[in-house]
Amino acid sequence: MIISMHIGAHCTNGAQLMRGLLKNKAALAEHGVAVPPPSHYRDVLPQIMKKVKNNRASPESQEMLLDQMLDLDDCTRMVLSYEDVICMHPLIFEKGQFYSKADFKLPWLRNTFADHQMEFFIGVRNPATFIPAAFSYCGPNTSFASFLSGIDLDTLRWSSLLSRIRTVCPDTSVTCFAFEDTPLTWAQVMRDMTGVGPMVPMSGGLDILATIMKREGMKRLRTYLHTHKPQTEEQRRRILQAFLDKYVDEAALEEEIEVPGWDEALVERLTEAYEEDLERIEAMQGVRFIAP
Repeated sequence: MIISMHIGAHCTNGAQLMRGLLKNKAALAEHGVAVPPPSHYRDVLPQIMKKVKNNRASPESQEMLLDQMLDLDDCTRMVLSYEDVICMHPLIFEKGQFYSKADFKLPWLRNTFADHQMEFFIGVRNPATFIPAAFSYCGPNTSFASFLSGIDLDTLRWSSLLSRIRTVCPDTSVTCFAFEDTPLTWAQVMRDMTGVGPMVPMSGGLDILATIMKREGMKRLRTYLHTHKPQTEEQRRRILQAFLDKYVDEAALEEEIEVPGWDEALVERLTEAYEEDLERIEAMQGVRFIAP
């Protein structure tokens, strides 16, 4: 079986991804793709990971876990999403390092499904908006300074994290997408995770786009896509971009960044470094990037 798992990052629409996939649960089951509800594995998976650690889980343990997670008898792929699998929000910058627990948590995860092929999917996001968004989940007892734990923001690179993931889990393919691109790439993210082709009908591919487009534009877009079915994913994205250009909701695009000690110069510096980092990720060996 192929186990396709969204492992984060936080604040990159992980919950939205699972809701979209669950919308298609019945249709995907017809193609041998299982989408178990998160409640089937959120508690048990960390327990098994902690138990196996650096040892391959026994076939019996793997079978037991799969029996608990699956409600589909005959499947060739299982799709999971668990953005806390590396760590919870407050520990993202623990000890001044970026997702440091990935170096051992992801090998534990790989060993949990040792006899199966695994694929990791990870969303990345501009640190200028990622950091404030992640901090907002940390609660009133966590200060912004303690959250950052002394990390040098100018050294923050998603490409470095991806490189570490490839090093600790060399037999696991990694697919990456940018949070900012998801209004246009969301359907492709869903299809790549589930492994189904463009001819398999799936709903939810416009969910992210709907959050930044005026209602009139979404209505016209859905009508157009129904009467002018795109023949390729590239053609579909060109249509989405054209409608977005005409009907974008500018107010929905505005993100207020209010965190202690940050100024406009820092935000611009982080954004510029992120854009350069995305180019680096696109060129990385062993990492597939879903570009708009």
